[in-house]
Amino acid sequence: TLTVVGPNGSRDISADDFFVDILTTALEPDEVLTSIKLPTAGVKSAYEKFAHPASGYAVVGVAAAIGADGPRIAITGSTYKATRATAVEEALKGGSMDAAAIEAAAEKAADGLELAGDHYASAEYRAHLTKVFTKRALLRAAGVSG
Repeated sequence: TLTVVGPNGSRDISADDFFVDILTTALEPDEVLTSIKLPTAGVKSAYEKFAHPASGYAVVGVAAAIGADGPRIAITGSTYKATRATAVEEALKGGSMDAAAIEAAAEKAADGLELAGDHYASAEYRAHLTKVFTKRALLRAAGVSG
């Protein structure tokens, strides 16, 4: 949950609603982001990134958090805005977090995503990287070797 403040007071925005498009958020012109709330009790997390060699920005970045309510996976770089990998989350929901389950679920990482593509990395290449880095982030967050 992201809290923003403006002349009309403060409001909370879910992360799913905050990121609108590339370089575009749900902030109004006269608002400022003041806090980000993340549930951390009992959560294990990891971030994996394939960095562009010139800029250091993520060609693909994957954040995985595993808590009592299951995994949450966010993808950046391969999409035009930060996006949840809900197909992966659903594949792992209520199930095992072993290497085989993670590998199978990671194959769904690009499902339903509007993938970016450019001269450095095509949409197809980003789809491949998204699967690879989703698997790596989940394995590390789960503390499983794969």
